[in-house]
Amino acid sequence: MKRLGRIAAALALGAVLAAPAMAQEKVTIYSAAPQDLIDNVVPAFEKATKIKVELVKGGSGDLINRLKAEAGRKTADVLFSVSTDVVVANGKLFTKYTPENVKFLADAFKVNDAAVPFTAVATAFGVNTKLLTPAQYPKTWIDLGNPMYKGKISAGRPDKSGSAYIQLALVLQIFGEEKGWEIYTKILDNTVLSNSSGAVSKFVNDGEAFIGLSNEDTLLRYKVGGGPVELLYPADGTSAIADVMALTANPNNAEGGKAFINFMLSKEAQEILDSVGRRPVRGDIATKSALTPLSKLKVVKYDDDWAGANRTRILAKWNDLLLNKK
Repeated sequence: MKRLGRIAAALALGAVLAAPAMAQEKVTIYSAAPQDLIDNVVPAFEKATKIKVELVKGGSGDLINRLKAEAGRKTADVLFSVSTDVVVANGKLFTKYTPENVKFLADAFKVNDAAVPFTAVATAFGVNTKLLTPAQYPKTWIDLGNPMYKGKISAGRPDKSGSAYIQLALVLQIFGEEKGWEIYTKILDNTVLSNSSGAVSKFVNDGEAFIGLSNEDTLLRYKVGGGPVELLYPADGTSAIADVMALTANPNNAEGGKAFINFMLSKEAQEILDSVGRRPVRGDIATKSALTPLSKLKVVKYDDDWAGANRTRILAKWNDLLLNKK
């Protein structure tokens, strides 16, 4: 009996010692994605790969600052759902990885160094249909500078939100810097700023803002949900910009991070993205989205490289404007 007891004790000790090795694999994702997108794609990835996702959410600016503070430590594996210029401007924080599924990308999309596109999104104006009549809707970026919209526009801070920075850089690219800054300054004077562009659509839906500048998918969610929200695309130009992901320079689980990136380009993930109002980047996805086809919009080519290379200078000037905001 004593011998059997010793054997049982040994087996129990072995089980305890083996437990860490049998622990579920984990990948850490720093994400600026909307919650509904996360709620759909993360469970699908976990089911397909048996890899557990540990998620850290924040605006792109906050997540970049966190990665900088953690430089040299093994923390995040992937930065998910930011604009290409964020990755380009902070190249030392990432490492280049070209996933197998990149071969399915549509011709309009490409891997830009470490930045791997997984969806495309256009900038839109959201209007509260109970607070504005169609005759009062802004049709262009220039319209947003009209004094009638003073205090009625909601937008993210470009130094905190990647999509808000895109809005600023887009105006500068459409009109050229001299005129672009003139137009943007008038818009800024009419705007109440938020730390997150994701909150802007809710402000419009709830009537806290008459107009919101945001990504089309977050506005669409409230519209299809029956909210008093209409989507408008600026007649003087919008952009269909890749939302990207990147493997960090010092990942804790590099293979898990690569698996996540490759999965996001799988047909399964791309169809999920289409179902939540995001534009797929694969060329073989038959979209079922309620979004306006890009062929019906005035889409201008957005220069990611210019936006990334000039990010520090542009944000410094934006901060000066903010200090002198009327």
